[in-house]
Amino acid sequence: MPQPYVIIPANGSEPAEEWIRLGVEAQLANKFADAERHYRHALRLSPRHAVATQNLAVVFAQVGQLNEGLLAIERAAIFDGVQPIIHTNRAFMCLEADRLDEALEAARYAVSISPNGNGELKPEEVHGYLGSRLALAMISATAGLPDQAIPLYSEILDKDPKHPVAAPNSCFVLTLTPATPTALLKQRQRWYEANKYTGEKRPHDNDRNPNRIIRIGYVGGDFKRHSAAMIFGGTVLGHDKSKISTYLYSSLPVDPNADDVTKRFMVVAGENWRDISAMNDADADALVRKDRIDILVDLAAHTNGGRLPLFCRKPAPIQVTAWGFAHGTGIPEIDYFLADQLAVPEDERQHYAEKIIDLPCIVSYLPPIEYNLKGKSQAPQGANDFITFGSYARYEKLSDRCLATFAEILRGVPESRLEFKDHAFRRPYSIRRVLAAMPDIAPERILFSISTPHPDHLLSYQQADVCLDPFPHGGGVVAMEQLWMGVPVCTLYGTQPSGRTAASVLTLMGRKDWVARTPEEYVEVAVRMAGDAEVRKARKTLRDEFLNCPAVK
Repeated sequence: MPQPYVIIPANGSEPAEEWIRLGVEAQLANKFADAERHYRHALRLSPRHAVATQNLAVVFAQVGQLNEGLLAIERAAIFDGVQPIIHTNRAFMCLEADRLDEALEAARYAVSISPNGNGELKPEEVHGYLGSRLALAMISATAGLPDQAIPLYSEILDKDPKHPVAAPNSCFVLTLTPATPTALLKQRQRWYEANKYTGEKRPHDNDRNPNRIIRIGYVGGDFKRHSAAMIFGGTVLGHDKSKISTYLYSSLPVDPNADDVTKRFMVVAGENWRDISAMNDADADALVRKDRIDILVDLAAHTNGGRLPLFCRKPAPIQVTAWGFAHGTGIPEIDYFLADQLAVPEDERQHYAEKIIDLPCIVSYLPPIEYNLKGKSQAPQGANDFITFGSYARYEKLSDRCLATFAEILRGVPESRLEFKDHAFRRPYSIRRVLAAMPDIAPERILFSISTPHPDHLLSYQQADVCLDPFPHGGGVVAMEQLWMGVPVCTLYGTQPSGRTAASVLTLMGRKDWVARTPEEYVEVAVRMAGDAEVRKARKTLRDEFLNCPAVK
């Protein structure tokens, strides 16, 4: 996902400023070669021009020349050390380059030199104020510091309630904390109050014949090889064409030639494939109504590719949110949220704008059978003479409390190892944070691996005797992948649906004893599983148990 870089406009009438104006025009039109040429002309006339240098740096970043961009943005910071936008863009470039320490430093400095936000901001101060806080919030969440991101998003929304990045991110980042259902609903309601549709909602004239084919539309950006598609794919790809006509509304651009899973979705949709990525909400609303959709399903909610403002217009008579971001939306125009009794207990349902419809399981799973991977393996302990725990979910889900709990597990199983695997461990920052959370654990007991192609990633699960699900935001698809690969999973029943998916699946499988209710119990369960011969034997049956549970059927 591209970083939200900020381009600084020209400000003056000097010859260099005229070249900067041309550069900005070209850059906004994605004519990057022209923009680079114009900025170089400006720098020929004014070699220390900070704006021309910073805009040129952004051009480099936009065309994939990140190292050149970093060099140029650092020069711009030397030329003008008190321009918050320059340091904000430097923070985003450091983030993109996986240099998290520098990204945090640059973003914090950008915030420190931007206006404090008290009172009205001058027009020339807005981008510096909002941009610096957005950078620090995004980088903090990426760094595993969601508690520091939340107040920053709140500051942004105080000034710009509809901010296109901060508004949905503020809802998502709360799920990385032990937030209560009340707090989660409050943030969703804040989003809704800022983004609700105040125009006239036209009535629907759909054919009410109960015997006709029902038209179901799905809206999301993950019709591709993506973890979310593994959750909703079984449903979307499996409709009975004699009863249901499937419409897919892709909210993000896709390249079917680069993704075989996208091709599968496009084949199923056929002439009902719709690319709405460049459409505004009014045009998308008109398209859904023209298609006479009976049930419109949101697959992304407050995540990348979400089009919730479209749902606020009520383009279909029945609207549902499900699978993609199982937290509800806060939108009363969405009628139903598909969940289950364990993920959303009865005493929490008042915290949702939608009516909860119970499925057997809040998630489903579409196994990647095309890989031809075996779901049975020997427990690594037999060959290693020590227990290996595995943590393979996204690094951002590793809360401080989660890491402290993992450390307790290692203390409870002497000589055991813990392997972390994620793209984030390319970053030295991520490794240092994990090691700092376990200061008394010998470093050689903590292993770090970076991401690999998906089939190899699935095979890596079998290197663990027991997989540890993160909390408070659980691993989601990762836990189901691990069960499909025949590897036992220990999980904590969380404070919110995203922390309960593994618990729902394991309960359905009859493996409730692998689910803990407190962090302290999590340690006890993991330690017990590590020494349990029956858990090792389960590697022979887990895939079948999983495939026979309602999450897959």
